[in-house]
Amino acid sequence: MNENQNNVQYYEDEIDLRELIMALWKRKIMIICFTLIAAILAGMFSMFVLSPVYDTKLNIVISMPEKYITRYGEYVLPITTNEQYINLITSNDVLLHTIEEMGYDKETTIDGVRKRITVGKNEAKAGSVQNSFEVTVSANNPEEALKLAQILYSNYLDFLDSMTKERAVNYYYNHFTIELRALENSLLSQKEILKSNEDLLVKTPKNISSGNANIEIQSPLNGSSDYILPVDTINPNYIKLETDIIANKQSINNLENSIRINNQYLAELDREREAIYKYYRTGQTEILESSVIGVVETNVYLPSPPVAPTQKTSPSNALNTAIGAVLGGMLGVMVALFQEYWFKKA
Repeated sequence: MNENQNNVQYYEDEIDLRELIMALWKRKIMIICFTLIAAILAGMFSMFVLSPVYDTKLNIVISMPEKYITRYGEYVLPITTNEQYINLITSNDVLLHTIEEMGYDKETTIDGVRKRITVGKNEAKAGSVQNSFEVTVSANNPEEALKLAQILYSNYLDFLDSMTKERAVNYYYNHFTIELRALENSLLSQKEILKSNEDLLVKTPKNISSGNANIEIQSPLNGSSDYILPVDTINPNYIKLETDIIANKQSINNLENSIRINNQYLAELDREREAIYKYYRTGQTEILESSVIGVVETNVYLPSPPVAPTQKTSPSNALNTAIGAVLGGMLGVMVALFQEYWFKKA
């Protein structure tokens, strides 16, 4: 008896599929209206409210060496991977100078511009070093997207060049400063030794007196000594002092020449440091004089220049309209079922 009652209760609670379809069919006009209204609203929102997005792509090739040769010596670069180099395109200095050159208002933030930039990787062969990167720059119109990509890339090269040179210049400036101090100390020491040797040379006799050196003259017949002839000989201490003085003067000349070269290098590096600091202050770079230059220009480049996009990337009006239609249809079905079974039970 209980089993039959449970079965009856089960069939009473079960919703018949045919009844469900008929309920939806009875309110098909309402469902269609919900669908059309949602689709139209979504399409209008996509067309007139959402800002269009246009993408310009930069295909950047990076093949920076681990070290390079300058007129000052061999310098090891502080950054070791191409991935680290490409990530610098979204650094604060690059974006700050880009915002200024683009003429954006004060409400434009560095984080806001950073969100417009996407760094991707091109496929590389197995076992090879990744050196090609695709950077996507987004803007609200094609002209702005192209201009933003061009200015961003130019500022990226300037920043990368200045950063690399700054590290190298500071390294060599410290190196030559320490070396110059050591050379000056050595020069002072050599001059003191030279003066001491010259003073000692004045007090040292050039020849040994005749009383200290004699030549014995022997007879050729019997080999006996007939007489002894006193002679003067060169003082070996005097010769040694003269040799030391010559060596001192040569060392002094070499040290003075090295000091002159070091001072010349330091003057060049001072001018380069001033040009680098000017870049950080104003964003304007100047041609630097020494061979700490050219690494970025020859190892970071674009195989082809960027072009203005011909169509927007987003939003997709068709896709947004379709999503709105689906959501509207679902809402219409829910309302239809709610009306059918809620008021039916009531």
